Amino acid sequence: AAGQRDPFTWPLTAANEAGFGKVSVELAGPGNFAVRREWDIQVRAAQTPSAVDTVSQLAAGRELTLDRNVTAGFAPGTSQVAVSLTRIPGIDVAALLRALDKYPFGCIEQTTSRALPLLYYNDVALLGYGPADPRIGDRVQEAVYRIVDMQLPDGSFGMWGPYSPAAEWLQAYAMDFLLRARDQSMAVPSASLQRGLTWLNRSVDKLSPNAQAYAWYVLAKAGLADPGRVRYFQDNEAGKISDGLAWAQLAAALNHVAEPGRARLAFAKAREMVNAVDRNDYYGSALRNRAALLALAAEAGGREGFTQVASLVGERLNANVDHTTTQEQAWLVMAAHAMAGSGGGLAYSVDGERKTATRDPVVINPDQAAIGRGVRVKNEGDGTLWMQVTARGVPTEPLPASTEGLSVQREFLTLDGRHADLRRLRQNERLIVSISGGNLEGGYHEVALLDLLPAGFEIETVLTEEKAKSFGFLPKLSETRIAEGRDDRFFASLNLGRRTYRSWWDSDEEMKRTINSYHVAYIVRAVTPGSFALPATNVSDMYAPRIHGRTAMGRVEIAPR
Repeated sequence: AAGQRDPFTWPLTAANEAGFGKVSVELAGPGNFAVRREWDIQVRAAQTPSAVDTVSQLAAGRELTLDRNVTAGFAPGTSQVAVSLTRIPGIDVAALLRALDKYPFGCIEQTTSRALPLLYYNDVALLGYGPADPRIGDRVQEAVYRIVDMQLPDGSFGMWGPYSPAAEWLQAYAMDFLLRARDQSMAVPSASLQRGLTWLNRSVDKLSPNAQAYAWYVLAKAGLADPGRVRYFQDNEAGKISDGLAWAQLAAALNHVAEPGRARLAFAKAREMVNAVDRNDYYGSALRNRAALLALAAEAGGREGFTQVASLVGERLNANVDHTTTQEQAWLVMAAHAMAGSGGGLAYSVDGERKTATRDPVVINPDQAAIGRGVRVKNEGDGTLWMQVTARGVPTEPLPASTEGLSVQREFLTLDGRHADLRRLRQNERLIVSISGGNLEGGYHEVALLDLLPAGFEIETVLTEEKAKSFGFLPKLSETRIAEGRDDRFFASLNLGRRTYRSWWDSDEEMKRTINSYHVAYIVRAVTPGSFALPATNVSDMYAPRIHGRTAMGRVEIAPR
């Protein structure tokens, strides 16, 4: 009837492939009335992607074929394949850059590590993107602005924002990146740069020996290091340096302040301690130190020094990308950049078409159609190449629940504390998502918690200690470094165990604090009727990926109200 409004509903079924689908609606009526509307709807996989890496040696004249077996374990529409050809064995630059680029979090360390290598690998093909995707320069500039936004009023940097200062070593790391970005013609706010350098210069004598060596290197590059203070540090405090990387940073600082003789002595110590690692350096590792030392070797010890370090560590930089930290990934790429400066062009062919490249690595990004046909890659040169293939995608089969050093449990509760039946929900119903777990491994862990939402849910609020007072049945909420609801996920970061590193501003009470369990919660609303996959909750140590936990997946059924 005239003026009457009737709602109509149609069921939508997600295709087997992830990506963007299109919904079209056409309506026709009397008087030649007609209207058409279209909407894009994203279909997201219910699991986070994983990667499979393979490395093959291509002798001169050898050819290998990639086929659909490379992506057989991944759900349709979710897989990407990257092939890189390089003279450098063990370091898959493209895979490392993609792992950094897809890292879902954003603290000061991760933001810096994602952007630092992109200053020297300005090729969007390395990330596997097409011409319509953001340019490398845009991504680096975005990182610069985010880091600046995390600067505290005194010039230091916070871990997740302009509060709660980051560790001492990370202060120098962030400033190192900003100086490099400025030198690469990125827009770095001069006031922020000056505040950061002023804070570093004022605080450098208070830092731990390893962090102090890095700070002197950064200040020397900026032209702000007093040669007398650097010499004093070498004579009186450098004996407490615990790894070769810090000695190399000190050597580079001495070179910058025109002390080549002292720099040679420091670099000799760097070579001597090339495999040493500070057990209290949570963000470091033997692999990170070797890679960073190689990246810095020419600046610290000249061309001869680089050759010496390369002979010591060049064959000890192999790593599975999925098992590396963001620190290791960033410095491995920087090491590859340092090693790629010579050697001439790369001669190869793809499906019989001969090509020559002047840069190392060469990256090939075949699409799914090409993989289906089979991609033939051949070494057309005289020397040996390494072909590194990274296939990344969402696993076809749901991953089972897992406990590897961290435990995690998830409960869905009604607002009066009863367990909710996820198979019998009603549209507009509100639930509390309660996530808890513990530190089973026992060490110190900076943990990332990621809970992807099923498509029918929206986050209404993240529960704080004050908000949780309305729900007395909930256990006490844990202190987090960050906890936020995003469009399709809940994310939190928290610390478990007793911290192994200390900054000069930390109190004794903070260092004694040991927390080995956690509890966070948020409220969701069931907004869309339907049947949806329930993704797993994942927890992991951001700097030791082998330490992780995962719940099982499930399903959610939401009936119309």
